[in-house]
Amino acid sequence: MKTIALIACSNGYGHIRRLLLLAHALSNKGANPVLFAPLNVVESVVKSEGIIRPKIVDFNTHTNQESWLNGTATDWINFAPNFSGFDIVISDNLIEILLVRPDAWLSGSFFWHESLNNFPENLKLQELSLLRKYKPRMISSKMFTSDAVKNYTTLFEVGVYAQKNHTINQMDKKDALIACGKGGSIKRQAEEFVKLLATREKTKFRQVWVDPDILPYKYPKWMVPATFTHKMYQSILVAVIRPGVGSVTNSILSKARVFPFFERDNKEMKLNAVRIQLYGIGENTHTINNAWYQAELFMSNKKNQAKHFKQSQRIDIDGAQQAADIILKST
Repeated sequence: MKTIALIACSNGYGHIRRLLLLAHALSNKGANPVLFAPLNVVESVVKSEGIIRPKIVDFNTHTNQESWLNGTATDWINFAPNFSGFDIVISDNLIEILLVRPDAWLSGSFFWHESLNNFPENLKLQELSLLRKYKPRMISSKMFTSDAVKNYTTLFEVGVYAQKNHTINQMDKKDALIACGKGGSIKRQAEEFVKLLATREKTKFRQVWVDPDILPYKYPKWMVPATFTHKMYQSILVAVIRPGVGSVTNSILSKARVFPFFERDNKEMKLNAVRIQLYGIGENTHTINNAWYQAELFMSNKKNQAKHFKQSQRIDIDGAQQAADIILKST
């Protein structure tokens, strides 16, 4: 039985969700995965999405947008546990693992140094040096793979990571979701928009689920705190969101159409918005105002809804199982 360390970037829930699903797929194939991630976040994702909990080591890499820009994001490798006892090591979006495990796999769809403007030059040079030296094996969902990932790694592309294909009732999808996730600098814009939206007497949607982080103190009855549970996703027709891979994936699986908004200096978000439109499961909107306007138009167009639902069913959602097969057969 192969022992596998899965190391999660701590920026947002999407990285941890992806590794939880991969851990489950690896376990089903006879491996022994151990997830290194913040325990409180793991428990939250496990509870909200019903994902099976693997063995956990409570470990926080403290890798987020702020830490990358101030030059401290790679410090995690200096206080990381010893990974030498594992047969396989998989690091989600954190290239520095190659300093201690040159044979490590990477997972993700982008690199931090290519995504953020004003990225520290010394860190960028270190990341590029490691990639050029080792050209690591990397697993990426093909819908979101960046050009840099294709150029600097030995790439294996898979589908979207999904727990299972939940049954979705198209006729009951009459709600909207507004969320900006845990990353990025777009929160203030989203807060202001939701505050203004809350002054409306009504909306085209039955309910509008709003990320609790941007929910105003007072809000109308048709506006409710987002729970990010399967039950919530079953009801949403549109997702007005910052297009992180985790948020987009959850929306895709719920058959909701995605209307993204994001900070203009984030290349990853720009790429994801383009891919969302390319795959026919959303629009390449940029601002939250335009995203909401387009979402309301979609709510009023039954023909477009039927077309979207049909397109959503064509998306490959077997990414976790495909990744587990590739990793175990290639090692």
